[in-house]
Amino acid sequence: MNPLRNQRVRALFLAFFSSSVTTLAHAEPTPAPATWTPPAPAPPTPITTTIATATTTTTTTPTPAEPTRTTRYVPPPLPASGEAPARETNPDDAKLLHGFRIGYSYNANFEKPIAAFNGQSLAQKADMRTPSHFLAGYEAFYRMVGHSWLNVILVANANVAGLEQAKFYPSGNLLIGAEINNSFQLGVGAHLEPLAGSEAHMILAAGWTPRVGTFYVPLHAFFIPDVDGVHRMGATTGVTW
Repeated sequence: MNPLRNQRVRALFLAFFSSSVTTLAHAEPTPAPATWTPPAPAPPTPITTTIATATTTTTTTPTPAEPTRTTRYVPPPLPASGEAPARETNPDDAKLLHGFRIGYSYNANFEKPIAAFNGQSLAQKADMRTPSHFLAGYEAFYRMVGHSWLNVILVANANVAGLEQAKFYPSGNLLIGAEINNSFQLGVGAHLEPLAGSEAHMILAAGWTPRVGTFYVPLHAFFIPDVDGVHRMGATTGVTW
């Protein structure tokens, strides 16, 4: 082998080796590949909630306690005058009652001559054409209340008969009697009329007066005896309040 050639190869090798060493000496080290590490979880952030509370000041008035209810009846206090309080009006407690009356009357033996009329009959004396008459009048009724089953009554009424004959025969009655259970009445009294020779007679009356709400509807019968046989009788009804 050519020694000259070997020296050239050796020289080239040394030169290449020296260059490589120098390059490696000045070269920056290659960083090692990074290993990925997951980040640590962040601590939970506390949620702060602010609630605005309205402060309301309420003034409460204490309510007085209700009285204890009992079953015992306590009457209301009397007024300052000392009088008892007024109670509901009851027609049965009313002392004075009054009202209109209508009815029918009959005159017995009205054509019989009698001495009291100087031999004339009632028909001739009063110019009466028929013994039957329509009655119309007004009555006042005073009651002495017994607050039990019996009351004492005073009755006064005025009547007109003969209107159906175009006549005017006035009369009046005054009676005293009794009322039983505010319904049944019995009375006796005087019958008066402006007729010469027959001015006064006795009268008997009885009847029933039912109450309808705040008023009464009476139904009464009467009898007026006469010594000469000219008796009078009839019935009336109407309204009383």
